[in-house]
Amino acid sequence: MILHWLIAFALAFELALGFSMPRGPEGFALFQLHKSVGITILLLTLIRLGWRATHSRPPAVEQGLTHRLANAVHIGFYAFMLLAPLTGWAVVSTSRLSVPTVLYGVVPLPHLPLPGGISEAAEETHEILAWVGIALFVLHVVGAIRHEVLLRRALLVRMAPTRLTGALLGIAVVALFFATGTYVAGNNAQEQNEDTSAEVSEPLVGALPPSAAPADLEETATPTAEPTPEATEEVAAAEPSDAATAPAGPPPVWTIASGGRLGFSVSNGGEAITGSFARWGGKIAFDPENPEKADIRIDIDLSSASVGDATQDGMLKGEEYFDADKASQAVFRASSARKTGANSYSAKGTLRLKGVTRPQAITFRLTGTGIKRHVEGNATIARAPFNIGTGATGGDLAPNVSVNFAFDASGKPQ
Repeated sequence: MILHWLIAFALAFELALGFSMPRGPEGFALFQLHKSVGITILLLTLIRLGWRATHSRPPAVEQGLTHRLANAVHIGFYAFMLLAPLTGWAVVSTSRLSVPTVLYGVVPLPHLPLPGGISEAAEETHEILAWVGIALFVLHVVGAIRHEVLLRRALLVRMAPTRLTGALLGIAVVALFFATGTYVAGNNAQEQNEDTSAEVSEPLVGALPPSAAPADLEETATPTAEPTPEATEEVAAAEPSDAATAPAGPPPVWTIASGGRLGFSVSNGGEAITGSFARWGGKIAFDPENPEKADIRIDIDLSSASVGDATQDGMLKGEEYFDADKASQAVFRASSARKTGANSYSAKGTLRLKGVTRPQAITFRLTGTGIKRHVEGNATIARAPFNIGTGATGGDLAPNVSVNFAFDASGKPQ
């Protein structure tokens, strides 16, 4: 009796949630809940099958065609309650997008050892089973109403202490189905409307195209007047000696101190997603007075990316985003820099990410003096050329990602 109603409530909630939850990144938490409830239904079904195997069935209330149809619905329900969670488990186990499953945020569930080639078939089967589940759910409810209202048979007393209690529980199951679907779908629609308003009223984070980034703007030549002979003579007289114009030595080498930050931010439907990399470092040779001789290399461990949510962190490491298993590092390199203002600089180099190398510019500012400096800077990276977030879950992501960094550094002459 208890198992019947536990499964009934879980199924009503699960079916409504599955059909109404958003499919994008905003649905991560609901997706985890959907998986958790699905595995719960699978376990409860196995327990009920075990109980059924060790206990005798109650006598049939009718015979003939209706009896066979009722049996078919019950068998179909058991098959659905086993196959739907299993195919869902297969979907997340074979998806290109690596999403870890943590039941109710506590118990990690390993992926099934299945080939990735069955992902599409598993997903289609799972969706078909969901519709089959709806049909079986409706048939089961209609059958119960038929027995209680039309045939006047006290069938509900098998599943509840009294007919009234059984009727109330049945109504509650149906109400839960519609309430869950209405709430989740309505909440999703409200968020989409808010996101649309935000997109109209506020600029997106990192929405500037790469060509508009300050670091990528070419210097504009300022026309100058032809010098007069007198001015030429004055300049010649004021020219420094050969010793003063001797080329500068190699730039100092700087060590990045621990405690720095390398962060990123991207708009997702008008709402900023922010995160950072826990492991990164680099080699920097840079003279603030002669930035043209700079040699900068920054190495980033992509598997250390985090946005503060375990599910999304797992997705970041997957193939659709950083694909950290195949290309664990991103590397920025620049062999020169230029001064753009007081203690402000820009460097044009290359970024290698997911096997793709493209031009990339950064801007940064120095504070401090001597061999102790503080560095702060930023960059704007177009994600599509690196195949970052180009799949189904990246549809609402802004085209550009804002990167920011800050760290202390100590230098020493070469």
